Order: sequence, then structure tokens, then C-alpha cells
Amino acid sequence: MRRALLTLTALMILPGTALAEHQQGNLRTLTATDLCPPISYVYVDDEEQEDLAVEVDEQLARYATLYAIPYGDPKTCTVAQVFTVDAFESRDGRYLYAVDLDVELVKDAQVTIGTHRLTASHLQLWSTSGYGSVPDADALAEMATNSVRDYYEEFALDWKATHPK
Repeated sequence: MRRALLTLTALMILPGTALAEHQQGNLRTLTATDLCPPISYVYVDDEEQEDLAVEVDEQLARYATLYAIPYGDPKTCTVAQVFTVDAFESRDGRYLYAVDLDVELVKDAQVTIGTHRLTASHLQLWSTSGYGSVPDADALAEMATNSVRDYYEEFALDWKATHPK
């Protein structure tokens, strides 16, 4: 929790409202069956908010359909699409949050760096993230459900750029 809070505090000092890092080329060799259905996790003060996560999951499914991003069977897919909202209430009652959409390997991967062979967990293939603050819990819930479109659209554009019909 302290690490996340320190990260959020440090991010609040930086100008702008979002940070993004793209790895479009990493999507090139993936197929639709590799992708798992999108899933969300929402945490407020380190406590999972399952009801809000269900609402966010509904938005993720909606935009996956809208942008025609196919995905495989949850039992056999190899690449997770994970949307995470992590928020903390500050002393003044505002909520500081970080939002991430990550596309990552479900299983551990063996990585060779020089002569070293490592095992990597949750190896990230693509991601985008942002941060900000909102005045209260209702605004946090609204931000969480409304931000799905922007984040998922970024992924959809990169997916379609590497998977033309």
C-alpha cells in the first residue's frame, strides 16, 4: 500500500493527466484465441470493490464488442486483458487514483537476457495508464466506468493496426 500511495503522490506532482506506454509490435503475433476476455479489478484504500468491478466489466464487454476485438475461451487463452483502478482517499476527502489497462501473459514466461535465464510472471505485452483525482466516491465510480472507453479504444486501435482484415 505504501508503495502505491507514494507512486500516486509522486504522479500527482507531474504535469498532465495521463501517462501511456505502448508496445504495439508485441501484439503482432497474437491471435484472437490468445486473448482472454477483459476483466477489471477496482481497489479503494486496498479493499477490492467488487460491485464497481462488475460495472466496469460490463463496460469492458461492451467496448470489446463495439470495437470488434475478439477473444478466446477463458479456459485456454494465454493473454489477459486487465483493467485496474487503484484509489486512495486523501486527507481532504479527495480520491487519488491510477488506472491501467494491461495486456499480459497469463502464465510465467522464460526470458533470456545475455547468459541469464529468468522466469517472468505477468509479463506485460502492452499497457496504457493514467492517474488523477476526483472529489468524492461517486465521482470515482463515474470515472472508473467512463474511462473504460478511452483506455480500451487505445488497445483496440493498436490491435487493429497489427491485425488488419
